[in-house]
Amino acid sequence: MKHLFDWSYNPSLEGKLLCRACGPTKFSDGSKMKSDHWGEYGIWHNRFERRYLPHGEFKTNNQGNLEHIESGLIGNEAYKKFARSEPYPLKENV
Repeated sequence: MKHLFDWSYNPSLEGKLLCRACGPTKFSDGSKMKSDHWGEYGIWHNRFERRYLPHGEFKTNNQGNLEHIESGLIGNEAYKKFARSEPYPLKENV
């Protein structure tokens, strides 16, 4: 899948799991990703406050909810503890 997208805007992000605002905006053939009900790719949609979580520390659990791997906190409790308004530094191999 990572070769499906154009990562030239930031090669260090290639293959990482990113949100639509941080991820690529073009496919590897140069064609632009089409906007949808959330708006354009590469732009935050401003429908709610943007919050950042630490890279590689969360998973989708068996119920389909966001869960912090180490603490086991789920959903809003995890957001209360770990979400912040500034991005966390990117970790290698995440």
